[in-house]
Amino acid sequence: MPETTEFFDIPDVSKLNLDKVVNQLPGVGLWSAIVGGNQGKYVKAFLASQNVLQAHGLTTALRLGHFLGQGLIETGFLRYTSENLNYSASSLRRVFGKYFKTDEDAAIYARKPEKIANRVYGNRMGNGDEASGDGWKYRGRGFIQLTGKDNYTRFAELTGLPIDTDPDLIARDLKASIQVAAKFFEVNNLLQYADQNDAKKVSRGINFGNPNISKPAHGEDERIWWTEKALALFRTEPKELIDPRIGGLLTVGDKGELVEGYQRLLADLGLPIGGVDGDFGPATKRAVLAFQEQAGLPITGDIDQVTAIALDEAEEGLPVGANRSDATVADVRETGSETPDDSNHIGATSILVGGAAVAAGASEFLGLGEGDNTPSTPDPVEPDPTTPDTETISEVPSQVPTAPTVASDGPNWILIGLVAVVVIGAIYMFFRAGKIKRDQVKDYQEGKIV
Repeated sequence: MPETTEFFDIPDVSKLNLDKVVNQLPGVGLWSAIVGGNQGKYVKAFLASQNVLQAHGLTTALRLGHFLGQGLIETGFLRYTSENLNYSASSLRRVFGKYFKTDEDAAIYARKPEKIANRVYGNRMGNGDEASGDGWKYRGRGFIQLTGKDNYTRFAELTGLPIDTDPDLIARDLKASIQVAAKFFEVNNLLQYADQNDAKKVSRGINFGNPNISKPAHGEDERIWWTEKALALFRTEPKELIDPRIGGLLTVGDKGELVEGYQRLLADLGLPIGGVDGDFGPATKRAVLAFQEQAGLPITGDIDQVTAIALDEAEEGLPVGANRSDATVADVRETGSETPDDSNHIGATSILVGGAAVAAGASEFLGLGEGDNTPSTPDPVEPDPTTPDTETISEVPSQVPTAPTVASDGPNWILIGLVAVVVIGAIYMFFRAGKIKRDQVKDYQEGKIV
């Protein structure tokens, strides 16, 4: 079993204070208002099941947190002891479209739970046909909604409870319901995935009986979120979050000011997040998924570094995702970077210096100078204050050395050689400036610079 040092040990389940979770359940007011209802009965049954939970391996904070989180969703937040099948015609078409292919067919069964159960559960999970009544007899019940004759028969044998002949036992006796659910966790190897804190696999193991199936469980995001809320009961201190901008990851169940900041970013971009509350829930995940799709990013629903940077850029009105493939020098300049302009300054300076050197060389070679062929001294070249101090820019001498007086009327080859060096340097600077600019645009398109 992996280390779980962020959680305290659970020496006695009966001492747990479940108010922290119960008070967050949908539609719940004060604890005193629900004590007499199913929610209160489930909580009492859970707290009174220390021996049963321990006997089935539910002995650590991670295992209990996952067990409780799944039970919350399976029971409709502890409100239902058996499956609610009171569907309208439109709901039947939406939820059970495989069994109700027309509006007329759905209308015949609407608001008739027993008929619906026999129709949708008939001829599967060990049940007889629709006329047998097995669909209704073995409908979902308990803390983990046990469904189908095969499951009732199997867990009657495993627990010694007569639920195969008296299925309503786990709806009447909620401690028996906890016992069956604990056995389900144990025999379906869900404890190992709880140890790994893998709520996705636990959810799929509960919903499909196969933790490794690729299809998401029904209400998977809610299962993950409420599992995290349950785990908060057992943490010695709040979970430490690392900003995705520097390599962290935010996902369903995370909470705090960091989450709230990203929720505000999503809200500012017009994405519905269900409220800025610092709690990364299903609504926030849906908003992240929508943003990732719009931005051409991997669609995960988590806020990783790439998504965080893209959110920041989108907030500033910058191109994101695939749009960067069409980025230009203007887009790079809009980031606030002056590097494209610096490249322009380098290029302009190289043209100016090169042009002056060529003119001077031509004057000397063609004999346009007067007197003793001593070239005139050019004015010092003032450095461009915007030109960066970089290895690729050679200093231009403040003046060209004066060649010694030559008695001959021929060209001054020493001066011409110096001019040639300056011209070659200027040409190099010009082409180097162009390459710098092209590289800047390419890096921006690929996301290497922000």
